[in-house]
Amino acid sequence: MNIVIGGLIQESNTFSEARSALRDFRHYYFRVGEELLQPQKAENELSGFLRAAAEEAGDVTLLPAIFAQAVSSGKVPRETLDALKQALLEQLGLIPECDGVLFSLHGAWVAEDNDDADGEIVDLIRGHVGPDVPIVITLDSHANVTGKIVEGVDGIVGYRTFPHIDYADRGYSAAKLLFRIVRGETKPHLAMRKVPMIVPAERHETYRGPMAELWTEALAGERDGRSALTSLFLVQPWLDIAEMGCSVVVMDDDADRAEKEAERLAALMWGKRSLFDVKLYQVSEIVRLLETDKTRSEPIVVSDSADSPGAGSAGDSNFVLRELLRLGAERRYRCLLSMVDREAAGAAADAGEGSPVKLRVGHSLSRSVGQPLEIEGTVVRIGSGRFLFGGGTVANLEANMGRCAVVSIGTVSLLLMENPTFTGDPAMYRSVGLEPAEADLVLVKSANQFRAEYEQLSGRIYILDTPGASTANLRSLPFRRIPRPMYPFEDDF
Repeated sequence: MNIVIGGLIQESNTFSEARSALRDFRHYYFRVGEELLQPQKAENELSGFLRAAAEEAGDVTLLPAIFAQAVSSGKVPRETLDALKQALLEQLGLIPECDGVLFSLHGAWVAEDNDDADGEIVDLIRGHVGPDVPIVITLDSHANVTGKIVEGVDGIVGYRTFPHIDYADRGYSAAKLLFRIVRGETKPHLAMRKVPMIVPAERHETYRGPMAELWTEALAGERDGRSALTSLFLVQPWLDIAEMGCSVVVMDDDADRAEKEAERLAALMWGKRSLFDVKLYQVSEIVRLLETDKTRSEPIVVSDSADSPGAGSAGDSNFVLRELLRLGAERRYRCLLSMVDREAAGAAADAGEGSPVKLRVGHSLSRSVGQPLEIEGTVVRIGSGRFLFGGGTVANLEANMGRCAVVSIGTVSLLLMENPTFTGDPAMYRSVGLEPAEADLVLVKSANQFRAEYEQLSGRIYILDTPGASTANLRSLPFRRIPRPMYPFEDDF
């Protein structure tokens, strides 16, 4: 069988002022044509596709299209989406016929002029291969699953872990499903239920809490024969769009069985809505913890999740730095912070190691939530900008911070970088000579993904209450287009 493989992955945050150009995809992950079939270190969906095909004893021929991904951002500009679609069409045009399509999407991708960029990609693929060629897609567990997506594909396989560590496994499962569909061994019915709730990503973890309980039920349904394959989607909550909400997708050859299981799991999800609430801390509270508890050897890890590049924020907030300096932390505590600021990173790198610098840092993009901060410090390290992610993001994928430099402000070490990247891996700090295990305070900008690595380093983890496009304080965001009623804005319905 001849199977087209590819993927276009990015997550949007409609409250973010950041925008992704084609260069952002090229900086993060970009493979075209035969490059998709070359051996790779990254453990992503593509590696799962390749592993599944290799097990088919020569019965599967993979036809590579494009696989591209960028760090999350705001709404994708139309020219960026069109450039990626054109690259996909060019590759599809080189493939005369196929028996199936295996494609990775995120599911929460919004264009400037289209709430459902993922559905637009599905439409493009369906229009090219015709109505009878089966299409199976993978989706992030934070996907906003739409009717267009469900109607356009034959199978949906969502991630089952958060922090996400099963990219390759879900790619493998999606491939095996597609092979069975092509062989006529299964023809699954897709049942989807939207659940009118959005909840903080800080409590989406799947190894404990309400989401772990939901997955226990979902897997029991698979074992008991109520579902051939179930996916649960706690949508990322920073989408102000009309077709918004969490969802359950159940696949089974028996349509009635699939519909009943989707209904059952959707009701269970709704019933757990209040269990996803999260406690937020002020920076001043964290400093008091540092002052009162000096016996612990592990660092305090704080998340400025409101400024998480992994959630589409700009990563350029200086709020935590400003507060730490106001409280005099630069004279008492070893603090590691990061910030995206292209101009400041370049100026520090140009100054050179050992040079004193005066810089204006922060809010070069997110101007609506803060102003630049003037700092004085010393450039102590200029980095290559590159490091390998561990299991907390795509394992063995190389990050590219661009030009970057560490500026010391007393005992505070500020990592300035040109490009946004996922910040939840200690490898980011270690790449510039900073060791999180030896710090008193370590800042990450991540809602939950950072736990995969940082929970191995410390049990003292706190989520901060800070301004930003990806805040856990959902009621503070100016939602206008989401369907109502919607939890947490309404509950008694």
